Amino acid sequence: MESGDAGHRTPPITVILPDGQEVRARLHARRRQENGWQYQVGILIWRNSPNGAAEPAEHRAWVSPAHARPLPDVSYQHVPTRTDNALPHRRQPAWTIQHLPHRPGHPSATLIHVIGCTPSDHTLDREQALAALNQPRAAACRECAAATSLTPGNQQTAP
Repeated sequence: MESGDAGHRTPPITVILPDGQEVRARLHARRRQENGWQYQVGILIWRNSPNGAAEPAEHRAWVSPAHARPLPDVSYQHVPTRTDNALPHRRQPAWTIQHLPHRPGHPSATLIHVIGCTPSDHTLDREQALAALNQPRAAACRECAAATSLTPGNQQTAP
């Protein structure tokens, strides 16, 4: 993994461009606002230098979960996460669901995350997360301790 200018890890992520192309980018930050999650992604593109030569330059933009897709087996736990303090406080933890597609030698699977661990636009309450976890080929993310937050009696609040 590479380090960004803030010294944090910038894991790779897939970004869906307006014309439908999918490109590899870097996830620099994520933030939760009143209208949902947003992800700051950096895409490496070409720009003209002062001497007229083409040089690589990173373009950063904030995108919605519909335009950013996590990569399997990539940890996003070190990505800086911001929450708007004006948002109402949640009484129950919230989780997200990630569907991993079938790959040769690996059947499709489902991962349950604590909200903010992986970009997703599908949030779940406690009952929905437990129901999803009980489905075949479903597991809790080890990076964000989703399993710990879903154990009986553990009623912690979402980050």
